[in-house]
Amino acid sequence: MFQLPELLSLHWFNWMMLLVFILGIAIIVLLFLPKAEEKIIRQIQLKDLSELWTRKENSTIHISELSPLWRDEKVIAQQEKQPSFTHQRATAFYTTILQQAWFAKFPTHQMVCEQLLQLLDAEGNIPSVVNVNSDVEGKWDDSTYQVLAQTTLLDHSLNVAEQVAHLLQVENAVHVIPDTMIAALAHDLGKLESMRGYLYSLGEHPLASCRPLSTINEFRELTRKDEILQAIKLHHKRPQGLLGTTLKKADQLARQQELEKNTTETDTQYEIVPPGSKGPAPTTTLIAHTKSQQADSDIYGDETTTEKKQPQQESPNLVDINRWFDAERFLEELKPYINKLFNRRFLAFSMPDGHVYFQTKVIEDVARKLAEKAGCMDIATMAPRDPSMREVLFSVVHHFRLDHDVIARGLIKDTFFGGYFTVQRKIGKTIKGYYTPFHAEVFGPIAEFEKNKPKMLRDIIQVTPHDPYAEEDDQ
Repeated sequence: MFQLPELLSLHWFNWMMLLVFILGIAIIVLLFLPKAEEKIIRQIQLKDLSELWTRKENSTIHISELSPLWRDEKVIAQQEKQPSFTHQRATAFYTTILQQAWFAKFPTHQMVCEQLLQLLDAEGNIPSVVNVNSDVEGKWDDSTYQVLAQTTLLDHSLNVAEQVAHLLQVENAVHVIPDTMIAALAHDLGKLESMRGYLYSLGEHPLASCRPLSTINEFRELTRKDEILQAIKLHHKRPQGLLGTTLKKADQLARQQELEKNTTETDTQYEIVPPGSKGPAPTTTLIAHTKSQQADSDIYGDETTTEKKQPQQESPNLVDINRWFDAERFLEELKPYINKLFNRRFLAFSMPDGHVYFQTKVIEDVARKLAEKAGCMDIATMAPRDPSMREVLFSVVHHFRLDHDVIARGLIKDTFFGGYFTVQRKIGKTIKGYYTPFHAEVFGPIAEFEKNKPKMLRDIIQVTPHDPYAEEDDQ
């Protein structure tokens, strides 16, 4: 028989063995049980996911259908953030133009345009023309410059952009609009105060206009960025390709639109008949017409005025003007133009030597006016550059020359109605133009004209004839 202590020791031993057995079984079970699968979290780009969504067996998907899915996060974030503008015109342009379907598949172009528009909105409330002598715009006529300076750079840039959209829609070339729109908004950015530097001082605002684009990261991603830059650089010269030629044409059309708007608003404010003058006031039609013609020459780079490009070898023929010509009335109509300024542009001026120089457009306008009053509508309605008008002008001057001796015959040839003159000024550039010189005494005392001459015209110190054809031969 076992004693009590021995029984207790044996019982404890059995329990220990049982516990070891159970632990051993548990370890074995844990070792051989299958492991739980780890959760794998995989990141996938939207563009990769889009391929899974659009993948079809034996099917073709056009690239234009997939391009909206390739937009990266910065493009999406930019589109979700609607820009705000200070000027209502900028807001309206963004809403009506940049939100059109043209940009739906060109988000990068839209981002560039938005940044350009924000730059113009912030700094574009300045004149849209530059006044650097060596710049193409600095060489424009004073009248052209003053009228176009009334349009801000913001408005001019948006005018060009709107013309671009219209021209390319007419040409059924909507796909070119995004690239050309960037060129339109950026083509004059070199005029901004913040962009003026070495290139601007050299009179190269088109080259300076390319600088802001180089700071826009998205612009550097564009496939046709070099063509856009080339169009901007050549928009006052001879651009190439549809993008470049469209930009230049749009710029010219916008300038014409601005000129007509500002001329119409300005000219009606002038009363150009001096006190005591006889006869009705000259109409404002001449002012607008003359400015428009001069601006055509400035903006388009060609000569369109009547006094230019006259054939040297052919003298106009005389025509019968007796039905409507009245020498005394004609001189009365000419007199109000002497030494009068129209937006810094003069149409006739006197000199201390006793001569008054008239631009031939003044003589033409008076001829039309008197012919209309006499019922000679064939003269009054003649086209602006009708060759027959040269014969009318020559006949008028011929009457004044032979019958009334009021033409300064020593300054122009008897076979023409005017001549080329160089107008030298104390300050400012020398002017070359086509004028008809009259003896001042027929209009009144020369001292009176000189006394009342505006400061700008008093700056003229000498007027001398010159032969442009001889200059061409020398060259």
